[in-house]
Amino acid sequence: MSRRVSAARDRCLELERAVAGRVRSGNLCLDDAVKLFGELLHHARPASVIAINQLLTAVSRAQGRGSSSSELVPSLFNRMARACSNKVAPDLHTYSILINCFCRMGRLELGFAAFGLILKTGWRVNGIVISQLLKGLCDRKCVSEAMDILLRRMPEFGCTPGAASYSTVLKGLCNEKRGEEALELLHMMADDGGGGCPPDVVAYNIVINGLFTEGQVDKAYNLFREIDNQGILPTVVTYNTVINGLCKAQAVDRAEGVLRQMVHKGVKPDNQTYNCLIHGHCSSGRGKEVVRMLKEMSAHGYQPDIVTCNLLLDYLCKSGRCTEARKIFDSMIEKGTKPNVTTYGVLLHGYATKGALSDMHGLLDLMVENGVSPDHRTFNIVLCAYGKGGMINEAMHIFDRMRQQGLSPDGVNYGALIDALCKSGRVDEAMLKFNQMIYEGVTPNIIIFNSLVYGLCTVGKWEKANELFSEMLNQGIHPNASFFNTIMCNLCREGRVTEAQSLLDLMVCVGVRPDVISYTTLMDGHCLAGRMKEAMKLLDDMVRVGLKPDAFSYNTLLHGYCRAGRIDDAVRLFREMLSNEVRPGIVTYSMVLQGLFQSGKISEAKELYPNMINSGVQLDIYTYNIILDGLCKNNCVDEAFKIFQSLCSKGFQLHIITFNIMIDALLKSSRKEDAMDMFITISAHGLVPDVVTYRLMIQNLIKEGLLEESDNLFLAMEKSGCTPDSCMLNSLVRRLLHRGEIMRAGAYLSKIDEMNFSLEAATTSLLISVFSREEYQHHAKSLPEKYHFLEAVNK
Repeated sequence: MSRRVSAARDRCLELERAVAGRVRSGNLCLDDAVKLFGELLHHARPASVIAINQLLTAVSRAQGRGSSSSELVPSLFNRMARACSNKVAPDLHTYSILINCFCRMGRLELGFAAFGLILKTGWRVNGIVISQLLKGLCDRKCVSEAMDILLRRMPEFGCTPGAASYSTVLKGLCNEKRGEEALELLHMMADDGGGGCPPDVVAYNIVINGLFTEGQVDKAYNLFREIDNQGILPTVVTYNTVINGLCKAQAVDRAEGVLRQMVHKGVKPDNQTYNCLIHGHCSSGRGKEVVRMLKEMSAHGYQPDIVTCNLLLDYLCKSGRCTEARKIFDSMIEKGTKPNVTTYGVLLHGYATKGALSDMHGLLDLMVENGVSPDHRTFNIVLCAYGKGGMINEAMHIFDRMRQQGLSPDGVNYGALIDALCKSGRVDEAMLKFNQMIYEGVTPNIIIFNSLVYGLCTVGKWEKANELFSEMLNQGIHPNASFFNTIMCNLCREGRVTEAQSLLDLMVCVGVRPDVISYTTLMDGHCLAGRMKEAMKLLDDMVRVGLKPDAFSYNTLLHGYCRAGRIDDAVRLFREMLSNEVRPGIVTYSMVLQGLFQSGKISEAKELYPNMINSGVQLDIYTYNIILDGLCKNNCVDEAFKIFQSLCSKGFQLHIITFNIMIDALLKSSRKEDAMDMFITISAHGLVPDVVTYRLMIQNLIKEGLLEESDNLFLAMEKSGCTPDSCMLNSLVRRLLHRGEIMRAGAYLSKIDEMNFSLEAATTSLLISVFSREEYQHHAKSLPEKYHFLEAVNK
């Protein structure tokens, strides 16, 4: 051997050892891998294929981390193939790396071409190579083709499908919401129909998760219970999958049962286990259970992680308890847990929802100070909050701040700002932002076009709105009736019925046929404005263009007539509805019933009531409340009482409002004992008195002069967790003033001040009237200090 050949061989061995060492240490970066590949290929020997494969694997994984050259692995492979085959030739592992790379690049056809080269060389393919293709097919949503390869082609190649191959296809089926087929394949494996490859715990985990994702909770849970029969030991992943699925299905108690089973079987829960349960209790609004779970988590040696903290913050913020959420946030930082962008986003959203914009802005500044970069979602929360609060200049400033922090606004960010500008009437600026986003290559979506069309309609720029439809078509967005209906609904809600009417005309101009909802939306706008003549004309127009009004269309007009006190017109329209074979529902009947009762047409209302039952309409508690209230207010208390007793005897699920209607009527008709009996039976129906119930009862006790009993009932109300409202407190003050009970009235005045309520005009007027009388002036000192001025009212 010549000295030159020996030196080349030594250099080759040195490079191979260097590659192996760098791979083991994990510090082989992309650039170094490419450089070593080129040098090794120059000195390579046949055995160098192992080191070559290690380098290709390193490059392939670097691509997955965001390499800009997606063609790098195929390019290196081609260099290898062009080198002398006596030096170093690709082996089966090399082709496997190449196929994996093609599949990850989305070039499945090239992956199959590489597979063809394997067959051409005569190598016997193995499960690892085919699994790459199976994954590629599943990623492309071609699971049926993957199934064919798994069950038919692999045996033809003499390659027995392994657990990895089956798991790949099972996951593909579940990703396509084909859980039933995945379950069938799993059972086939278990019945030994899968070529002697029984399912392992990974396969079960995949299918259980897939079934839960599809909402098939019972099937997923039953499959979990099957695992024991197969002699497979569930892992912590299995238990977490089941607990998470049950919690998301609001079956938190069952999930806790699985936790107990998990501990009993000797499988140790982890943070994810407890986080799933905490999330389940938070979603169900069970705050006490969340605290209990946190204590149990701590007792088992686990500390809340960032996920736990985010769940708690989200729960508190959605409950409107942002102050408590902020305390947890601050304690996180004190304990060394660094909040992430999600943490800040949750608290920012809480502040935004509550309208605490100053706190929101301060938190955003703190986020940047602490080195956490706001993402698009973070900025969108702030943009929407400022837009909702009408602080458009602040929203514009935040939008510009995004760029200053190196973040280019996306379509959602542009959409939030454009919507805010349009709703504030600054439509020209909104159009400028729209043009800017087009220039920057950000594709507008239908939501942005919706905001712009709405804005242009509000300022009467119909020509510009028409141009915008051309732009929509250029972007491949075809507006339909729903698009226009949404804008019309917003316009009508704001009283801009004329603009909504013009938009209906524009729909026809641009070739979109208005539907029943279009006409009904506009009818509702006219009804809200009290223009019943125009609303009825639209009903005729709808019929003229070949559309059949539905129950909702008639309900809209009926509601308009009833609200305007035109009950005769409402009854006439109701009969027209029946003659046109539009079947009225419970909402229609309830509306007409209420209108008849309010206008004092008792006989017609009583006639309609049995007709409802005969028509097969199921009466709900809302309708019964209308009937009871209508009868009581028209001095038919005995009849109402009989209906109420009938409902109780049938076990009908009543509402506290039902009791309030009857108690109020009984008290007004001097049937105090019946009212008291009814109050006592509320709990027997699984209900609790509300503030109205207590107000009625306490008012009556004061009227009867039972002042100590009234005080005791008020204390019992507060103790039960029922908070008095402004209406109740003002009412009680007036009742007590009428009786000359100044000190007791003063106690309730103090409560009004304590709860930051205002005195109603009637209360203020009565106070002045009472203390203008000489015999009461010396009692002014017994009131809270702010009312002492009343002492001098008549001086």
